[in-house]
Amino acid sequence: MIALNAKFLVVWDMTVERVTHLIGHLEGRRVSVALTDGSRLDDCELVSAGHGTTTLWLYVNGGDVFVPMAEITDAWEAA
Repeated sequence: MIALNAKFLVVWDMTVERVTHLIGHLEGRRVSVALTDGSRLDDCELVSAGHGTTTLWLYVNGGDVFVPMAEITDAWEAA
């Protein structure tokens, strides 16, 4: 059991790093985000890409939204 938990933590850290690397340079810009449940958040402002947290801070339709990085499958700059 301990080995499985350690593996989960490593995978979690890699996921957070991947998301931060994927769109961290887009802070302050408009982005679209695909989520694990198949939904998307389109044309929202990326306020913060983590910086030590496990959530992405987005501004969508006039309100703040905090999305767990584990739920993000893809992200890109909005056109």
